[in-house]
Amino acid sequence: MRRLRQGLTLLLAVGAVAAGGLFFLQNTDEIHLDLILVQLPAQPVAIWILAALAAGVFIGLGAGTLLALRRSATIRRLRKQRDRLLAAAEKGTGLDSQ
Repeated sequence: MRRLRQGLTLLLAVGAVAAGGLFFLQNTDEIHLDLILVQLPAQPVAIWILAALAAGVFIGLGAGTLLALRRSATIRRLRKQRDRLLAAAEKGTGLDSQ
């Protein structure tokens, strides 16, 4: 099963690289990118599209990481609160039974 997964991962990676290469070869027209404050030199359209894709991926990963860290902190805080409440409940029931 492990070898099958590795083989499929390798096949998917090779396919992605091949698709990226074909995309790059078909989008060779050079354009200037004007970002209002900065004008970037002429590059093929594929470079700009892939750069925008990479920037979006990194921004998405960063946002997802921040959300995961925040959720993890909330879970940790709630577990501590639960442990305190359970300890207080055990003390309360221990005193009532004696």
